[in-house]
Amino acid sequence: MSKKFIISWFRTEAGLLFFTTFVIIILVFTDIFGLAKNSCATVYADETNPIVIVIDPGHGGDNLGGQYEDYTEKEITLITAMAMKAELEKYEGITVYLTRTGDEELSLQERCDFAASVNADFLFCLHYNMSANHTLFGAETWISAFGEQYSKGYTFASIEIGLLQEMGMYSRGIKTRLNEDGVDYYGIIRHSTEYGMPCVLIEHCHLDQENDQPFYDHKDKLEAFGRLDAEAVARYYGLRSPSLGKDYSGYQNISVNVPSQEMKPDSTEQDV
Repeated sequence: MSKKFIISWFRTEAGLLFFTTFVIIILVFTDIFGLAKNSCATVYADETNPIVIVIDPGHGGDNLGGQYEDYTEKEITLITAMAMKAELEKYEGITVYLTRTGDEELSLQERCDFAASVNADFLFCLHYNMSANHTLFGAETWISAFGEQYSKGYTFASIEIGLLQEMGMYSRGIKTRLNEDGVDYYGIIRHSTEYGMPCVLIEHCHLDQENDQPFYDHKDKLEAFGRLDAEAVARYYGLRSPSLGKDYSGYQNISVNVPSQEMKPDSTEQDV
C-alpha cells in the first residue's frame, strides 16, 4: 500500500471518521489513566463483596487513656464503638469487627494486625481528648500523611468533621503529624499505612473542657457519637439501610488526589 494511497484515504469521509474516533478513544483512555494515577476513588459496597470495617476502641486494660472526673477514656470509647458497630450493621453490604469487646489491653501493632487479618477496607480508631492546660475544646481527626491513605483518610474525615459540626461540635480540623523519622507520628496510623490500609483516628471531643461536656455527659450521648461515626461510614461507602430508611447510594464524596509527597502539617503562624 503506497504512502500516497494512505494519505488519500484519510481525506475521505470514512478516513476522517476513523481518525476522529481513534483520537477520541486515546483521549478517553488518557483521562481514565490520569484519574487512576492522581486520585483515589472510593470503593462502594457490593452485596456479593461486602465492605469490611474494623472499629478500634482506644486504650483498654491498664492503658486507661484520659481520666476526668467520673470518666475514663477506655470505658467510653468502648461504649461509642459498640454503638457504631450496632448502627453500621443495620446497613447492607458491610461487615463490621471490633478490635476489643471488653477491657482488654492491646498494642497498636496488635490492633492493626487484627484489622489486616480480616482484610479490613478501613480502620477507625475512636478516642476522646484532653489538653495539658484544660483549655482546648472541639473535635479533630488524624490521618496518614502519605499516598492513598491520605486521600481516603481525608475524604472520610471531611464527612466525619462535617457531621460533628452539625451536632454542634467545634472543628479543630483534619490533621497529619510526622515523627522525627519523617513517618506518621501515631502508631495506629503508621502500622495501618504499612499494611496499605487507610485509618482515621477520631478525637470526638475534650473531656476536660466545659464547652464539650454537654456532648458526652451521658451514655446516650456517647452512643450518639457512635451512630454519627456510623453515618459517616455509610455516606463514605454509599450504603443503604431499609430499616433506618436511609439511602446514601447517591452520596457524592469530595475528590482528593493522591499526593506525590508527604502532606506535612501546616507550620505557619496562627492568625488567632
